Amino acid sequence: MKIAGHRGKFDRLVALRQRLDPIEDFELWYWTTLTACTNAYNAAVHDAGLTVAEGAFSTIPGMYVVPDTDGSFHRELRELGDVSHVGWPPVDGDKPDDIVLLEHAIHRIEVFRDPCLRGNRRPDAAVAAECDDAFAVVTSVAAPRLKGEA
Repeated sequence: MKIAGHRGKFDRLVALRQRLDPIEDFELWYWTTLTACTNAYNAAVHDAGLTVAEGAFSTIPGMYVVPDTDGSFHRELRELGDVSHVGWPPVDGDKPDDIVLLEHAIHRIEVFRDPCLRGNRRPDAAVAAECDDAFAVVTSVAAPRLKGEA
């Protein structure tokens, strides 16, 4: 995707996240948070020139859905554009400090995925607070990159 597409998704996900209860709606709130983070990260690595920003949409690493001129789509193997999760697939190259900080903040959120969504850990106020704190870092650090201003 292009930076503007990631920014639009990020903004819509942030608005949705604000309407959800982090405990009662934890699974939806969590996935909304993580998907917003992934869009912020993709915009940042595009803005830094570490990955390709284009009008193709990642399905799995390396495989993209590409629009055709007739309005249909086809699948195509391409170089790294969008990642599905931070580190999957890894983004190569020298990363600016803000992107390293983004990765660390997103990892702080991702550590709760398996235990709280797939395991037996019940999400509580401490989990929500940690995710919120990390998401505040993502939102702050990614803001210039989401605008293409970094």
